[in-house]
Amino acid sequence: MSLYPSLSTIPVSEHIKEKDGSKIISTGEAVKFGEMSFRMITDDPFDITGFKLKENTNSPTTGIKINLDAQTHFNAKSTFRFADVSASKDADLANMVVSSGKVNEENPDESNYKEYNLDPIFDKETNNYTLTLLEYLDTIDITATQNDENASMKIKVPKRDSDGNLVYESDGTTIVYEEKDLNDKVPMEVTLNKLGEPNTEVTVKVTAEDGATENTYKVVIKRPYGTIRGSVYTAPTASSNYFKSNIRIYKSDVVTEAGINWDNYKTIVGGDDLHQNLIALESQDYETKDDGTFEIYLVPGKYDVLIDKEIYLDNIFTSQEIVQDTEIDLGQIILFAGDIDKNGVVNSLDIATIKTRYAMYTTDEGVQEAYDVNLDTIINMLDISYVTVNYAKTREIN
Repeated sequence: MSLYPSLSTIPVSEHIKEKDGSKIISTGEAVKFGEMSFRMITDDPFDITGFKLKENTNSPTTGIKINLDAQTHFNAKSTFRFADVSASKDADLANMVVSSGKVNEENPDESNYKEYNLDPIFDKETNNYTLTLLEYLDTIDITATQNDENASMKIKVPKRDSDGNLVYESDGTTIVYEEKDLNDKVPMEVTLNKLGEPNTEVTVKVTAEDGATENTYKVVIKRPYGTIRGSVYTAPTASSNYFKSNIRIYKSDVVTEAGINWDNYKTIVGGDDLHQNLIALESQDYETKDDGTFEIYLVPGKYDVLIDKEIYLDNIFTSQEIVQDTEIDLGQIILFAGDIDKNGVVNSLDIATIKTRYAMYTTDEGVQEAYDVNLDTIINMLDISYVTVNYAKTREIN
């Protein structure tokens, strides 16, 4: 056996001691006992600086001390391993989920959580995806899972002002985007562009642990839609050009499931609670402009439309089929004043009700502004006449 550097001028044999039938080499100081070298069997570029010698904690003790350098050494272990401790270059996602709603763990039946299918199905090697959304949602959740927990993520989404509207560049058409931190496996709520606006584009950028390697995944959320338009006219307010009304949009199957049969209501005079039943149903609610015009974007499907204005008879359009990239024009819709209790008919009770407010101002306590049919701030004979002239008229179902 030879040691380097030499222990001393004393022969090595004199440093060998007998103990319990074994021979122990006692050097008295640190010496090089052996040396190893390695060769990589690969033609690929390889950076050895990221590899470190690490002790195997499961090996038996030997009493040998191994020095890697002046500061790093291992004691009393028999085997060691080389490990790559260089910063990872993994900038992949393991998964990305687009969802809406929440899971109610206490009452699972009340959960409304839903996941949506990306096209194509997510694969870490695929960077571009689309999602066609045929639902009325204001927001969705993006949940990204990193392939390497030491990576980091940013998400880029359309920027919005304090009112929630899209922010555009000076050209008025280019959407401004903003970048936010995205945490591993933590849902990020993303506000969707409205129907009729450009597609919502969401980008997730993954930066590997090495800080240089990056990978980008993009989801384009498409919202197909059709258009329904028209205008509302209320004769008593013609002088002030103020025809603002409410538009309530119902999915036709929701109305049917609620037990509302339109044919039945077409054959009766009124005096029912149809209006109250409709108001109780889930709907998409809009307002016309002051001049009564409206243009509404709807996802493809079949709808019932309620044109609603306080103390006016309802005007209803049923089974309107909305098709992508097409338009339905309902034309001019005339509403008739007088249905104060909204039971579908103008009758003596409506006339009596408005007469009890005669000579009162809209600022008086207990007076609804709607009773001022022509909007001149006072309820007088002119307002009563607008109701009386429509006596016996009923709601329209088209």
